[in-house]
Amino acid sequence: MPDSANTAVQNDFKSFSTEHIPHHERLEYWEAHNADALIGLDIRPLHKQTLEAQQHNRESPTTRAGKVLGSSQFIERSPDMIRRHPTESVALFFCMQGESFYCDENGSQILHAGQMLACNADTTFIRGFGVGVSEMVLTVSMEEFTKASGGESLTDAKKFTFGRSPDTQPRIAAATRLAQCVDNALNATDHPAGIFEEECLSWIETLFQGTGRDSAQLFEQAQHFINVHLSSPDLRRTDIASALHVSQRQVARLFDENGTSFSRELSMKRIQTAKFLLSAEPHTPIADIARRCGFRSTSYFSRTFREVVGSSPTEARTQAIS
Repeated sequence: MPDSANTAVQNDFKSFSTEHIPHHERLEYWEAHNADALIGLDIRPLHKQTLEAQQHNRESPTTRAGKVLGSSQFIERSPDMIRRHPTESVALFFCMQGESFYCDENGSQILHAGQMLACNADTTFIRGFGVGVSEMVLTVSMEEFTKASGGESLTDAKKFTFGRSPDTQPRIAAATRLAQCVDNALNATDHPAGIFEEECLSWIETLFQGTGRDSAQLFEQAQHFINVHLSSPDLRRTDIASALHVSQRQVARLFDENGTSFSRELSMKRIQTAKFLLSAEPHTPIADIARRCGFRSTSYFSRTFREVVGSSPTEARTQAIS
């Protein structure tokens, strides 16, 4: 079995190349790296040419990503390989250049540049790359994928289009953002693996479930919900998710796309409302205003108010009525 001499490892990153491996040993090393970093595969070079391949990988607790370049080859996920290297994962293949074919017991599909195919990685399939490999691959644990996709089983492989930017079609936009997420994570060493994983699952959720609703409208509804329930100290992101019939992950992304977060938006709205009330109701005790704006204690309200406004509630009230 090949050792790690030809694999460079840095934290959750890993890189491999056949460049300095003797020609007669390349296939063995290439199969071993794929089994370790992505998916166990039987691989055969095409056209009797010398195998050339390289791969750059990143791993998180529930995802594995790779950018794969290589010469023409034929790969198979055989029953024996599945027994020896089970993944319990879903695989997503992003074709970056050229084309490839995918075939399983349900039929065959051609994958062109700008198309992505998702399949159960523990089902038998074959793939072929007549003019070479140029793709990104993402595997997601079946447990996390099932949660994010709303129970999608992937009995049949599914194909999506990505890379048309800008695009107003929700699924194309989601597939494009997912591809960008994988690409960014593979290229940015300062991009935390946990954030990369969460972003991938978020876009998978949109890709397979979607809401069919305009994000601007959803954000407006979220803002309205906060305004109506501002006085509740127990207001949580889960409440908005339930009210809008979306997931917490989608709520988080909704605020992120608008340059904020749920907690920041909630805090700012509470302080803005408090600032208005301090001026409009000069005789109302500050403790009452704090309570009406959803703060559990006057001291916490005063501290937060000073952090945002730059003065205490009392000072702000005095300035407003002077």
